Amino acid sequence: MNEAATCREYVLPRLQAAGWDVEPRRISEQVTLTYGRIIPLGKKIRRGKQRRADYLPRFTRDFPIAIVEAKAYYKEPGDGLQQAKEYAEMQGLKFAYATNGKGIVEIDYITGHEMN
Repeated sequence: MNEAATCREYVLPRLQAAGWDVEPRRISEQVTLTYGRIIPLGKKIRRGKQRRADYLPRFTRDFPIAIVEAKAYYKEPGDGLQQAKEYAEMQGLKFAYATNGKGIVEIDYITGHEMN
């Protein structure tokens, strides 16, 4: 099962079951965090690779609270942790999660704890 199927069958239903799609909370999917680094090429420029978070749970419309990075079902829950941490730190968020649909790893930037 690939990452997209894992998201569709496991991750999104669990976020919804936890109440993240009940107003005023929201779940934004495939959120572009940056359009990529600007690379000058003579008189032209090129963009580097975009950074996209799988899920961005929002406490209210304008209050994102965490990054959820999903990986394929056959991978380990923590395989996306470094990516989730990087995205959460880029956005100044207090929580980062990595999951494979079966397990989850949480980073709480308020307490500094990592939980499996």
